[in-house]
Amino acid sequence: MSKNESFGPVLDGITLPETIILPPEIVPLLPWMNLAELKVTVAAIARLMQVGGAEPITLSEFETMTGLSRPAVLDGIERAMKRGLLTRFEMTGYRGHTMHVYELKPRFIGEKNLPIDSSNGSIGKDFIGKKFLPITPIKAKQSKDVVNDSDSTTNLTLLNLSASTNFSQKTPENDAKNALFVQLRKIGIYSKTARFLLDNFPLERVVKCLSLYPLAVKVGRADGPGWLVKAVSDPNWNLDVEQADLQERLEMQAQKQDKPKPSKPKLPKGVLEALREIGWNGGMDELAEHYQHDRHAFKAWLDWAKKQPPEHAAARFLTGLRSGILPPVTEVEREERRRRSYTSGKYAEFIEH
Repeated sequence: MSKNESFGPVLDGITLPETIILPPEIVPLLPWMNLAELKVTVAAIARLMQVGGAEPITLSEFETMTGLSRPAVLDGIERAMKRGLLTRFEMTGYRGHTMHVYELKPRFIGEKNLPIDSSNGSIGKDFIGKKFLPITPIKAKQSKDVVNDSDSTTNLTLLNLSASTNFSQKTPENDAKNALFVQLRKIGIYSKTARFLLDNFPLERVVKCLSLYPLAVKVGRADGPGWLVKAVSDPNWNLDVEQADLQERLEMQAQKQDKPKPSKPKLPKGVLEALREIGWNGGMDELAEHYQHDRHAFKAWLDWAKKQPPEHAAARFLTGLRSGILPPVTEVEREERRRRSYTSGKYAEFIEH
């Protein structure tokens, strides 16, 4: 934690609430927070506590949630980040576009003891992240016309900033938690889930699962960060067995890739020359398949294409092949075929009818 006299305290992080309440650090910070900073902080808290939410917030969403202009949102974010309330991540969006998103910065580090002025019981400027006294609510005198319904199902409790609130100490273990938290967020694990994993499972297990995650994605064992959450939290998962299984999958994947691919059918040299003659400059794979399937139709369409206008020959040739029928017959060819159908033999072409 550090501070600037004019700006106020700067935090090492913020306590993630378990219910929809303000984190305990926010209220004591109000004297130093301007409206924009307060609004973006409350918006980030609200997003975190949404059922099924906990997604980071974009600048446009901040504008919608707070009603602030873009410059005001940027000013509020800058102050909140400088104070240690928000953190920023890079995300790759549509077509590789990189954008920044924001969310609450959770606390893993802090100090327990708080220097309190014994003369008046007030909290000094160095209170952030430490114990502070409860706030005694001031209750207005109740009017006689106000009905106190004891059977009401709505129980509104006052904010109690209890002196018994415990914050973790700044230790090497918590420094490691901070680093692991950033890694978990980068692969897409929600803030509260990441905090739960780090608080309830051995850090060595989290580290090992993080090291195995890229391999699990590569071999198709994991299709998202849910695999890592399951691997960390499920005690039945033996990570040594899982690692061996992933290595076997990787070896099998490499063997499949090393197998020689079947050679593609090729076109004869004469056919290639005829294709160049009609101006063909496209791919050969589809043509080779047509040639292997029906050589008679292929050659018929190729001969037909040679008689077409040069600028249309190649396109009409491909269209004809895809049609699955033979090319149209000219009047001369039709007459020749008709004549041959009546006469056959060595001198058939010289006989007139």
